[in-house]
Amino acid sequence: MHQKEISSQNEKIIFLLNNAGFDAPTPFQNKVFPVFFQKKDIIAGTKGERGKRSSYIIPLLIDLDTRQNQTRAIIIVPEPKNVRKTGSEFFRYISKNLSNLCIAELTSDSEIKRELKALSGNPDVIIGTPKRIIDHIRRENIDLSYIKTAVVNTPVDLKENGFDQDLVFIFSKMPKKHQNIFYTDNFRSVSFLESMAKRPVLISMEDQLQENFKMNSIDEKINPEAVENSIKEFIESIESNESPEVLDTYKKLFKKYTPISRRGYLSAYLLKEACKGSAPRRRQRMPQDPDKTTLFISIGKNRKVYPKDLARLFQSRLDLEQSDIGTIKIKDSYSFLDISKSHADRAIEMLNGEEYKGRKLTVNHAKKRD
Repeated sequence: MHQKEISSQNEKIIFLLNNAGFDAPTPFQNKVFPVFFQKKDIIAGTKGERGKRSSYIIPLLIDLDTRQNQTRAIIIVPEPKNVRKTGSEFFRYISKNLSNLCIAELTSDSEIKRELKALSGNPDVIIGTPKRIIDHIRRENIDLSYIKTAVVNTPVDLKENGFDQDLVFIFSKMPKKHQNIFYTDNFRSVSFLESMAKRPVLISMEDQLQENFKMNSIDEKINPEAVENSIKEFIESIESNESPEVLDTYKKLFKKYTPISRRGYLSAYLLKEACKGSAPRRRQRMPQDPDKTTLFISIGKNRKVYPKDLARLFQSRLDLEQSDIGTIKIKDSYSFLDISKSHADRAIEMLNGEEYKGRKLTVNHAKKRD
């Protein structure tokens, strides 16, 4: 950001503060203002801090500037009383500076008529509790596709009244690129808020919150290249060993029981946990058992055949023990199966020309590669 632009912003901040009856920014505001204007995500510890609401109201007024008939900022607070206090402080700055920005307050379903009137004009800023915001989203009274900044004042317990889940749902309705400002009094909420933000800047006067944030950052380091390799190995393992019919059943159950707003997080969590145990390793080529030989079979994955199917076929037709069957490799249109040498010729005699899954099998000794 150019020095001239920074100077202009500072002048506007002082102008707004003075008109509202304040001489200068608080120490907390001095930390928030520059990061806000850099468009970075913020997680701020607010316990005991002065000027919390003004720390985002003032930058929003400068950033939004004039009326545009689009909702560009949303402020999410835990309770209706927080909505009213935030709205009052907004109007304190607006009335003193003749701003024409439109603010909508969402507090209670008993105030639905007033809320509908406020929302009908596409307000520049919406202030509300999660429940009221979600109610209007479902009624299609709110369009969050133009949001530039989301400010969240969290309760002490993020899970209280499902605040965390509501937050995820609301964020799913916003554009991917927008700025997130989180205010919290509870250092234990940092890890959840960090997952909702993009490389957030921590602003805090509390050593405990600072230390917790640092520990999370250290413990949760991610190696993108390792994750990419793990995903490739998982896919390869699935294609080689898993039955699509079984996986389709799991896909249906996943869609049925996982809300759309939570699917991305559940998938990410499962991938993270799977990577802890490392992805399935590619099988190393093991020396063949000298008591076994390899048979070629003219059927593969394109006929929905999997290792367990061929093992069951050979064992049932030839009355074999499990130990008589070795490694089975399934390719797209053919397969290889290791079988005890003493049973190989009998397997060829009994299964060559046999119809299986709508196809006549060719079963013979596999040709050795050079």
